[in-house]
Amino acid sequence: MARRRAVRRTATEIIGLRFENASDSVYNMIDSMVTTYFTDLTNAKIKALFDMKKRKAGGQLVLGRLQKSNDLIRRLTVEEARGEEGYDYVMYIDKKAWDLMAEIDRQRLIRHELNHADVDPEKKNPYGMKDHDVKDFAEEIRRNQDDINWASRVATLVENVYDQERENRSEE
Repeated sequence: MARRRAVRRTATEIIGLRFENASDSVYNMIDSMVTTYFTDLTNAKIKALFDMKKRKAGGQLVLGRLQKSNDLIRRLTVEEARGEEGYDYVMYIDKKAWDLMAEIDRQRLIRHELNHADVDPEKKNPYGMKDHDVKDFAEEIRRNQDDINWASRVATLVENVYDQERENRSEE
């Protein structure tokens, strides 16, 4: 009888941590996109996290999402954000997708998520959220004319990798 080898597992796998801090490259890209396309977000504090688990919504793989911080998140992030009110937004990015994406697709994803931010300087808390103005954002359709199906292409690639990993685990 063949003995199975012990598989080394990461802390995330062992204790099931879902999120980890995003890399500096993510923050650099967010800063670049804010400077280039979203100057109204210049003063917004954005926390970026990698989501280590597959997430689906409406049957579709979620590559990323932007969330307006609620009071609890703002309170829990005061020290890290080095401000009185913590982070204004949290951006979640599927880690596997990020690792598999080409640089241009990473830019598209960050830019797409930042489009969800809605800034109204007249409000006490000027940072809100907005939904797509079409299935995508009209501005993103214009910017992505060279590859309008980029998100579907990336989602299919990532979904295939998740499926392969699940098959590999079931064979062990």
